[in-house]
Amino acid sequence: MNLEFAPFENTREKTLLDMSSRTGRFDVFTVDIMWLAEYAAAGYLEPVAKFINNPDLTAEDFDVNDFVPRVYSGTGVYEDVMYNVPYDCGTVGNMFRADLIEAAGISVPSRFDGNFTADKMMEICAAIQDSSQGRAGYVTGPQRWFWGWMFTPYLYAWQDPANVGNEFVDPDWNVTINSESNLAALEYYLGLREFTPDDDLNYGYGEQLSVYQQGNAGGSITYSGFIGSHYEDPALPIAGKNVTLHTPIGPSGRTDPFFGSWGLSVSVDSKAKEAAWFFIQWITHKNQLTKAATGGLPAVRHSTFQNTDVQSAQPWVAELYDYMVNTANPDERIRVPEWAEISEIMGLYGNRAWGNEISAEEALAGMEMDMKSAFRRGGYYRDGANNPKQLWRDLSYYDRAPAEWG
Repeated sequence: MNLEFAPFENTREKTLLDMSSRTGRFDVFTVDIMWLAEYAAAGYLEPVAKFINNPDLTAEDFDVNDFVPRVYSGTGVYEDVMYNVPYDCGTVGNMFRADLIEAAGISVPSRFDGNFTADKMMEICAAIQDSSQGRAGYVTGPQRWFWGWMFTPYLYAWQDPANVGNEFVDPDWNVTINSESNLAALEYYLGLREFTPDDDLNYGYGEQLSVYQQGNAGGSITYSGFIGSHYEDPALPIAGKNVTLHTPIGPSGRTDPFFGSWGLSVSVDSKAKEAAWFFIQWITHKNQLTKAATGGLPAVRHSTFQNTDVQSAQPWVAELYDYMVNTANPDERIRVPEWAEISEIMGLYGNRAWGNEISAEEALAGMEMDMKSAFRRGGYYRDGANNPKQLWRDLSYYDRAPAEWG
């Protein structure tokens, strides 16, 4: 087996380069949920239900119904077809130094207890910031590439309850990014600059993580799938000193339903599709995934979430399990082939606003203009356009038993 690795921010570019060349050089691709629609719509991925449902190719104990339904279909289904088998899932949130919060005389919130509000986050950031120690109160990744997953949770937490589902577009595909709720969300996010390092304009995930790991920030954005390796690795000086929190609850009481995941897909151009499926089946089998989760990697199966050894290794797993079953929205980053472009548009204008080059109002106006152009190029406004389903408006679609996706 030959493996090739790419930095997170270069993965899509490298993958698309190979996919579009149609060489079949790679048999299996790792696919982030936010790129699934783009890859599947272009015809680059092989549907996998035919492998799963073939008893000559799939062992009975693969037990597809052991996958959490929203994780399984949320990671793998586009336009009613299963392409991508999950091995990772989680949610975006915040990591804070619990020891610093306690030292500041503030009660440490727990992840979903309702006390971690927008005001509480600001209070904590202010209390743990200490310029004399060279410690920022918070650090995030305002680099252009990262706005699609680092800022998007704030859009959902700040959304007016009457307009839930319209964070990016309305039911008729009119772009709604330039709304009062989204302006409030962006102004809040930009307000965190009061507590972040002065030189952070081009920080990505790696840069902000390094600052936090070194003790130079008391809080940071995070993804739950990284907790075990990036924050609680016993070799790190911060291990055991952290509390994992969600995106702060917004002004209308909304909890962000962010859903992130990765899966494995068979290349449509692979010359060894069945062999590729055997590999995917082996590595996403409950035995392999439970072993991986015991070592700190994310859980995606019921049996893994419920495993006592996994719960001991990852104490945060139990509360995350309920969230992934009942709350997570697989389409928070709306499931359209244009998502990568939308994310890039957010980053272009968001980064300029972070650097005080433009105002929050100007940033949203720019996002609205360019997103409209992206959807227009995609043919969304033509008479009789066959646009993707807006499944984020009814998540019951993703709650079907995994075996039903055949």
